Amino acid sequence: MTTTAPAIRTDIDGTTHPREAVLAWELDRARAALRLLKQRLGDDRIRDLLTPDTTAADTALTAWAHASAGRWRTAVTELTTTGTDAASFLTWWQGRLHTGDRAALLAANPEHYLADSTGDRVEIIETIGTTPTRFFLHFHDDVPITAPDDATFPVRIGGTGTLADGTEILRVMHEFADTPDGLRIRLTVQFPEAAPDHLPTGHQWHFACEFANWIEAAPQA
Repeated sequence: MTTTAPAIRTDIDGTTHPREAVLAWELDRARAALRLLKQRLGDDRIRDLLTPDTTAADTALTAWAHASAGRWRTAVTELTTTGTDAASFLTWWQGRLHTGDRAALLAANPEHYLADSTGDRVEIIETIGTTPTRFFLHFHDDVPITAPDDATFPVRIGGTGTLADGTEILRVMHEFADTPDGLRIRLTVQFPEAAPDHLPTGHQWHFACEFANWIEAAPQA
């Protein structure tokens, strides 16, 4: 028996709306509901609720880091956009980090559970692969991620992610360049080589989600 997707028609006050419009409404309301729950729970409660998950992630990531013996695997995501430039976007984005704008940092991705920013260090709980993970992202200048065309990106912001015990579990490099009509962003992440495929692949989609949302949020601020 062949199963076909149902054709759903929605009429509201005599106006017909496609399924895509209802799904867009659902996504908007889901974001609002999740934002409200995060606000009401607060950081301490979220830490407590996710402790079983973050503890399991600590164990797995520590094992992968040790098994990798300093070897890393790299994944890259690129976004291009019109209507803004590197300076404008960076002024807004770095401002959210340095002021600890919890609302803007959490809203960028549904799997951002906690973002406690204090200058060049951010305590983060977010999904890494398939599991909520608690780590500390430190921004610094000597992150060893390079590519042949690094000079194409005038702004390069690197960081290192560590667990609470100092185990290094990820490296990132965020790169920004103007284009003739907008902005180009290259986002590189490195995980321990022994980590399973779903970590780098999952984080490519994670980057795509969060930075696209930040790009849209910046001019509205």
